[in-house]
Amino acid sequence: MLLQLESIEYTPPNFTRPLLTDISFSLAQGESIALTGITGAGKSTLLRLLSRLSEPTTGQILLNGDNYKNISPITLRQRVMLVSQEPKLLGMKVRESLAYPLQLQSIGIEEIKQRIVTITEQFEIPTAWFDRTELQLSAGQKQIVSIARGVITQPQVLLLDEPIANLDFTTAERVLNTLNNIVRSQQMGTIVVNHQLELISRFSDRLLYLQDGKLLINEVSESVDWQNIRQQIRTSEDRSIAEWE
Repeated sequence: MLLQLESIEYTPPNFTRPLLTDISFSLAQGESIALTGITGAGKSTLLRLLSRLSEPTTGQILLNGDNYKNISPITLRQRVMLVSQEPKLLGMKVRESLAYPLQLQSIGIEEIKQRIVTITEQFEIPTAWFDRTELQLSAGQKQIVSIARGVITQPQVLLLDEPIANLDFTTAERVLNTLNNIVRSQQMGTIVVNHQLELISRFSDRLLYLQDGKLLINEVSESVDWQNIRQQIRTSEDRSIAEWE
């Protein structure tokens, strides 16, 4: 198994109750998992644990059978790549941003050039973007570049936090289709946080549904009652709004 979580609990320092409780699931090579739930359910917290920006309080995470604690942070983040919800190009132009993570891995110039050609063709990134900074890109364009930058490093696990939130439906569909094709061909594993259920129901192999830091649903997509999931999210969000008013 590519990735395994065993009885994970996470309580941040100075917190009196855990944000995640008894989280256990696995991710196989070539598998795409959709992770959903209302705001505050623990989705981003879980991604932070998987990218080792935080450490679980109890339980363990395994990558190819190796405990996260036995893998150096630098090595881990080359094998497990997080694409954040608010992408940044770190002051670089698009071409530089795509090349930068490969340079950190000491990959040769010619291979970097070839990977950039391949990834920009796959995600239909026009050459007109290459010399633009993030200030010259729309929010949706930055998301596409950020996804491409995550994929170009060829990680074993790709974590994406609301990667298509700023894309129109047609573009989001195209990007997810491209991503799924790459996942299958490279036998990568992906976990995608997404609220657009009409899309994730088509572009995921399995659904994880979090509520109040607990994993309530872990099912293959074909078995999920998507209408019921929509209703659960709507009801929970309405309840949260009412509690704040």
